Amino acid sequence: MIYSWKKIVKHGLPLLTVTILIEIFAGQILQGKQESLLLFPVFLISIPVINSISGNIGSVLGARLASGLHVGYISLSLKDKEMHDNLLISILIGLITYLILAIIIYFLALFGNLIEDIALIEFVAIIVLTGFLLICVVSFISVLTAFISFKRGLDPDDMVAPVVTTVGDVMGIVFLFTIIGLVGVGI
Repeated sequence: MIYSWKKIVKHGLPLLTVTILIEIFAGQILQGKQESLLLFPVFLISIPVINSISGNIGSVLGARLASGLHVGYISLSLKDKEMHDNLLISILIGLITYLILAIIIYFLALFGNLIEDIALIEFVAIIVLTGFLLICVVSFISVLTAFISFKRGLDPDDMVAPVVTTVGDVMGIVFLFTIIGLVGVGI
């Protein structure tokens, strides 16, 4: 495959325009919850971590799928064993990463006097559950985007990362607020 910057811009610009508009919407959601988040700054500092982990893992999964589709060791089938293995490993790595970073964030926030009314187990449960839901959604979107773009003759490497990071940013905020509300932390 020969890469052409004109082809990449032609295929990527419309997608990037849509993702920018969606990101603006996600920012508005976060701004609307700003007062609530100030009561629990530990969650405010967790949002970039939550979103970046899902975006990174979803993008890596998409790149692995794109390479597999280009080379031919992954087929355009939802029953493909190699795709399933990559999907499972991505979810497992995500869970482990969220668990470790939730503990680190909690103790850093505790050291910085940013935690008042939330226990370690409660905080870790919120972050890991949010992360698990997010990784599942982002991984599914990554597989779907890679398969659809490849089937339509587009390079999945150009399509997966913007879609995955946008979905991750929006759903990360939604899942975090939903889980906080279900746990009843006070937001």
